[in-house]
Amino acid sequence: MFINISNTISVSKHLGHQQNNWICYEPLEGNEQRKKPLWKRQTGLMSANAMHSWLMHQYADQNAAAAFQNIAGI
Repeated sequence: MFINISNTISVSKHLGHQQNNWICYEPLEGNEQRKKPLWKRQTGLMSANAMHSWLMHQYADQNAAAAFQNIAGI
């Protein structure tokens, strides 16, 4: 299930053996005409701390990293 953390970034949580991992997605270009947008995977499986760090370095919008931090509980 995708969790939108901004207009341009979504994450999905994947439960693993004794840990939770996350994947980040961005919308594909040309989605403006679609009712349900398609998403492009931006990362592989990452721990919550690694995903937070990746968001801090990849996106100028610090609200995305803060929103992820709240969702992930870190």
